[in-house]
Amino acid sequence: MIDIGNGKKVRALVVDDSVLMGIQITKILSSDERIEVVGRAKDGIEAIEMVERLDPDVVTLDVEMPRMDGITALKHIMVRHPVPVIMVSSLTREGSRATFDALRFGALDVVAKPSRRETESLEAQAEDIIIRVRQAAAIGTNRARYRRKPVRTVAWKANKAGPPDAETRFVGVAVGGGGYSSLLQLIPNLRADFSHTLIAMIHVSNRFVDPLVSYLEGCGTVPVKSVRNVSHIEKGHCYICCSHDTVTLTRDASGHVRFETAAASGEDYRDGAIDAMFTSLAQTAGRRSVGIVMSGSGRAGAEGMAAIRRAGGVALVQSLATCMNPSMPRSILLKGAVDRVVADYLLADYLMGLNHSRAASGTTPTPIGRTAAGEG
Repeated sequence: MIDIGNGKKVRALVVDDSVLMGIQITKILSSDERIEVVGRAKDGIEAIEMVERLDPDVVTLDVEMPRMDGITALKHIMVRHPVPVIMVSSLTREGSRATFDALRFGALDVVAKPSRRETESLEAQAEDIIIRVRQAAAIGTNRARYRRKPVRTVAWKANKAGPPDAETRFVGVAVGGGGYSSLLQLIPNLRADFSHTLIAMIHVSNRFVDPLVSYLEGCGTVPVKSVRNVSHIEKGHCYICCSHDTVTLTRDASGHVRFETAAASGEDYRDGAIDAMFTSLAQTAGRRSVGIVMSGSGRAGAEGMAAIRRAGGVALVQSLATCMNPSMPRSILLKGAVDRVVADYLLADYLMGLNHSRAASGTTPTPIGRTAAGEG
């Protein structure tokens, strides 16, 4: 991993079919004395060749290009010569399919091309690009990889669905701003025999939940639904909600687990919503609760994760080395409310490895990846 504070410059490759935009992005990056642009490519084919020849620390990659588009080039780069990639395109808007594809196939982050049509000034947009490039360089190749799409079987919808039972684990996932990429390394890589219940709370506006649900439903092997659109919770399913809502789990008179949803309020609505979800998870599932805090800014989740541990559940955070923004998991680590530290690309394997009999008895499952004792 590159230490961006050790005096070594970040070597960047700029890929864009527009000569003018390529020059503009080059000027933006070169304005930071810690970044050196080592080359410019005009399409995906040229980008692949230059990545292998120049071995840059970071690549900024456009989506729409002649001969080979950016998403296809991204897949080739992740297989042949993994390197941190930031997608810089007018198509990579929050909630767009291009954004989800890029993040699922290995890009660390996405950012819109600098434009005077944006509400932010060009200076603010330029600073944003510089920050993201330097963050990607800090991660290095720890996260640069391409995981192929899981094979979907005819029976993928019937993956042990039904009401949660005594062996079902309830997995709560908190994802902060900019954490889309981490979630897209988790849910699409769950296999069709996933038999637990996963609830992911992401820090986005409610209007982006349905596009994300639709995308995940189309690319994975596990059914994905919006919390707002369900009445009965099922095992073998993933549920998505946003931190603008307070979503908690409760049991009805028949003992069935349900969601209760209300609009979150106050300046610290995100932190409160995440802690409320984790705390209700601990109260409802006890030792069968699993809390996961992924990449994102802020300090949310520590109180809820502590509740999960007190109930006998398992608390995990994403490895800081794979986070675009490590603030959330780092704050949990500093409070000591963690049992395991796992890289985002290994979290799906971890969840698939949960042993049902151990879940029922409360024994902590064997970890996959790194432990809280150290990330090495």
